[in-house]
Amino acid sequence: MISAAFRVMLLGLLRDRAALVMAFVLPTVIFTIFAAIFSGALGERIRIHLGLLDLAQTPTTQRLMQALEADPALRVGRLPALDIDGAIAAVRRGTVDVALVLRGDLDAGSAGTGQPVLLIENPAKALATPVALGQLQRVLNAALPDVVLARIVADVERSGKIGPDERNFLNQAFAEQRARKEPFAFASLVERRSTASGATNDRVSYYAGAITAVFLLFAAMQGALSLVDERQSGLADRLMAGPGGLAVVVLGKFLFLVGQGVVQAALIFAAAALLHGVDIRPNGGAWLVTSLLVSAMAAGLALAACAASATRQQAHLAATFGVLLLSAVGGSMVPRFLMPPWLQEAGWFTPNAWAIEGYQNALSEGWAAALPAWGVMGAVAVVGLGLALGLVSRRAG
Repeated sequence: MISAAFRVMLLGLLRDRAALVMAFVLPTVIFTIFAAIFSGALGERIRIHLGLLDLAQTPTTQRLMQALEADPALRVGRLPALDIDGAIAAVRRGTVDVALVLRGDLDAGSAGTGQPVLLIENPAKALATPVALGQLQRVLNAALPDVVLARIVADVERSGKIGPDERNFLNQAFAEQRARKEPFAFASLVERRSTASGATNDRVSYYAGAITAVFLLFAAMQGALSLVDERQSGLADRLMAGPGGLAVVVLGKFLFLVGQGVVQAALIFAAAALLHGVDIRPNGGAWLVTSLLVSAMAAGLALAACAASATRQQAHLAATFGVLLLSAVGGSMVPRFLMPPWLQEAGWFTPNAWAIEGYQNALSEGWAAALPAWGVMGAVAVVGLGLALGLVSRRAG
């Protein structure tokens, strides 16, 4: 009877071409889109459109313009505007995300008051402002360290600690060091070290696990809806008369949904490997166990939700809004580290967070690191399946 239930669900999927595409093609397409979006929307890959306008036309501002235009981490364009109002209009229209107006000489000894650089921001693109400021400071430190140090020396002179002669001597020393192309110590103060192994794309592997969790939940919910259809059509009453009753039918559906989930996970990670260099081979066994447990967790939860639903509309709401809510809080749509602390903690009560944790640990460190997540997912799968069996048996009684 278990194999019969498995075979019925398999034949139903194979005969419905639209469902077949939704189950196995759509997850791969959605993952490809999300990976392309989010792999370029975090960290150094954020390439905001920066507009530049040099009103001062001094040697230091020209050096800064050239350094910004040469930086590969930036997408820079010179604004055709002739004044600050024109730059403000360009940002307001969305021609650029942020505009930098160089309205004064960067040299500390130049005449004039106020800040020489004006940043024009758009409140609708609030994230672009700190990114632009950080990139500007990085370029200044790397390409114009003598200018930065000269401004610091000018502050010291104003405090009365040194005189004009000492200041001129230091500025000359900075200029000579720049001419010799010797690095300034403060520009290379920080050494960066990553946890990435270098053998795989860790950023994209996160989204492969995140999208896998979403689609396994969606697909499991759609498959488990047959429980409600069978009950409303009266087929469940006839299945009760068979050997094992409805319990074996639920077990057959559970096994089918687990197998379907593993195939979906394999397709998503295959796309990640082909398009983004994600390599699961070093920890292939841990990946397989994780995929089995994520599929089992999704199947158990879906069957429990549909067994508890009195109508198809209730089950459909759980399959759409419920899955979307769990996915949003669990980190499948936005990484949890970007969320408020209380929402990060709430994410641990979602299956998505544990699925992502399991995949991350399994692919980066192997089975030993993934054991806690495996334990949670296995427990949720058992509880969900047990709840589904109990509800079906109670309705049958």
